[in-house]
Amino acid sequence: MREQEHEVARKTIRARRLGQQLRKIRESAGFSQGQPCEALNVDQSKRTSISQGQISKIEAGNARLDADQLARIMFVLDMPDETVEKLEDLRASAETPGWWSKYNPYLPSSLELMVELGDDATTLSTYDAVFVQGLLQTEDYARAVVESARAWIRPTAVEDLVELRMRRQERLAEKGFGRLTAVLAESTLYHQVGGPNVLRAQLEKLCEVAEEGHQAVHVLPFESGPWPGIGGFVIFGFPDDEDAEVAQVDSDLGAAIYEDKESIKSVTYTHNAALAQALSARATLDRLQTVKKELE
Repeated sequence: MREQEHEVARKTIRARRLGQQLRKIRESAGFSQGQPCEALNVDQSKRTSISQGQISKIEAGNARLDADQLARIMFVLDMPDETVEKLEDLRASAETPGWWSKYNPYLPSSLELMVELGDDATTLSTYDAVFVQGLLQTEDYARAVVESARAWIRPTAVEDLVELRMRRQERLAEKGFGRLTAVLAESTLYHQVGGPNVLRAQLEKLCEVAEEGHQAVHVLPFESGPWPGIGGFVIFGFPDDEDAEVAQVDSDLGAAIYEDKESIKSVTYTHNAALAQALSARATLDRLQTVKKELE
């Protein structure tokens, strides 16, 4: 488990996305990994040449790619300027430390990866049956959640991680972000995380989000019968068709990241099933207001 986590952490999401897109472009052009190498290395020194092994590592997100190398690959594959510019922007961003790098001393590698995923994703589909989704939490609620993870988090790191969680929420209001579709089990509305005052303020925030309508919040009610899933997960969607969805699934052993098609299919099914059983946006707002009044 720990080896897998470190293996994933070595690949930034942007490097992974760049590698995936390069692989799909190469395959669409009808090239094997080795075929472009001869053309790529014309008039190149040993230091600047690109081997088949290096291409394999680049496509896996495990090797650095500089601007000249990318331009040469794009030339050999005969890609239009628009594609070249898009991939160069992605390559450059993969080389730039993210805003979250200041929190690295406190971040497990899986959490760092999740933050980067959220910063690049344009759609988020979430399911939560224990706590209110982190992207919708108030600061006090988030602090109570972070403080509860005593087995994983040092007391001195609590305030930094709360600040990080609040900063992550800014993504929802940024230009280019599409939509958050959050399904919350009704039990999360009664779980007094931080006490009744903290919960009351959290419910007030959920009411505000539901009323604004920019993000979709749906409550999965007790009366809907057996719920399709337990725990929680996030499905990250990206702007380009070449980018596959990624899922983060929470458990008692920490967060795990999944990219394979079967895992994505499974959590997507669970989210769709939960959404089908959940209350409508209007009914969700009514339920949130009812529960909030019970705490007054």
